[in-house]
Amino acid sequence: MANERKDRTQTPLAAEAAREELEQQKTGPVPQLRSRSTRAAQRGSRHFHLLLGLLVLLAVGLVAAGAFAWTRRNAAADVTVYQVKARDATQYIGGGGMIFPLQQLNVSYPFPERVVAVLVKPGDQVAPDQPLIQLDTSQLNAQIKQAFDNMKAAKAYLDSVSAGGNTVTIAQAQQQYNLAQNRYNALVAQSASSLLHNGNLISPMNGVVTVVNVNPNQVVAADTPLLTIMDESSVIVRVKIPLEDLSMVHPGQAALVTPSALPNHDFNGTVSSVIPQADPQTDTFEVWVKVANANKSLLPGMNAFVRIPLPLHAFIVPRLAVLNPDRESIVFVVRHQRAYIQHVQVVGHTGDAVIVGQGLSEGDDIVLIGMDQLQNGQAVHFRGSA
Repeated sequence: MANERKDRTQTPLAAEAAREELEQQKTGPVPQLRSRSTRAAQRGSRHFHLLLGLLVLLAVGLVAAGAFAWTRRNAAADVTVYQVKARDATQYIGGGGMIFPLQQLNVSYPFPERVVAVLVKPGDQVAPDQPLIQLDTSQLNAQIKQAFDNMKAAKAYLDSVSAGGNTVTIAQAQQQYNLAQNRYNALVAQSASSLLHNGNLISPMNGVVTVVNVNPNQVVAADTPLLTIMDESSVIVRVKIPLEDLSMVHPGQAALVTPSALPNHDFNGTVSSVIPQADPQTDTFEVWVKVANANKSLLPGMNAFVRIPLPLHAFIVPRLAVLNPDRESIVFVVRHQRAYIQHVQVVGHTGDAVIVGQGLSEGDDIVLIGMDQLQNGQAVHFRGSA
């Protein structure tokens, strides 16, 4: 009776569950397999609907983006334009270099001699014919006397054999005499050198003594550099310039030289030499620029930057109007109230402007202000012109 009362108190849901369990026990495992297949089909259906939803969202996004781009492209942007005109301008080419003396001379003597006195020191200004070093010329005088005696002896021998009439002997004697005579004449000429006066080596030019290599009572070998004189009235700047500018540089051109130690001072110079030889490591060639140095402010060894001005007649446009002015440069050219990308060739710079060699024509209107976020072919509205 208790079980009957318990069965009577079961809810409809519990009764339904009991019937399903009883049915599964009667039919065996086949219904279980059907249940799994059904669940897999349900999961596949859910995945399909999810994927379909994503595709729909993507399509909607693409349509919206296209519509936005179309709307933006056809929305007029306010711009300020600049009208392109050919103008007179100055382009500068140049490079860095180093300052060298215009002339520098090592003073030497062709014979070994003893130094009696050194009459100058480094830093002294010297003038032509000013005594520099006093030498003991006794060795030179002895060599000259010996050469003279050898020449006299050779002449006497030649005269003696000439009377005997032996042709071979006469020829040999004549050769010995000629050699002795040439030796004597050479020594006399060297002793009469313009650099030697009364036993003193003298200066051949105006300049400053930069190096003294000898001391009093020192015996020096022949042709040893005794001291160095530098002409500082002018200097030479040896500057490296890019090979692409080789055809634009010629002797006689004006140049501006700015020493790194004097950045606020420009010195006028002139191109004196163009060295037609490339440096393979830097792709440059060397140019020599001569600069007057009256106030002695330019010193050898200084670094300097050289600019060579080139007057030209070309399209000069504000740097602000050019995107990437140092590489693949572009501008926006306005035609029929739309802005179009135009590639241009920048060949130089001058102040706040760039020099355009190719890509523009006289009278072109290019966007100066308002190009940020501007798209190719976008409609524009003139806000003004510069």
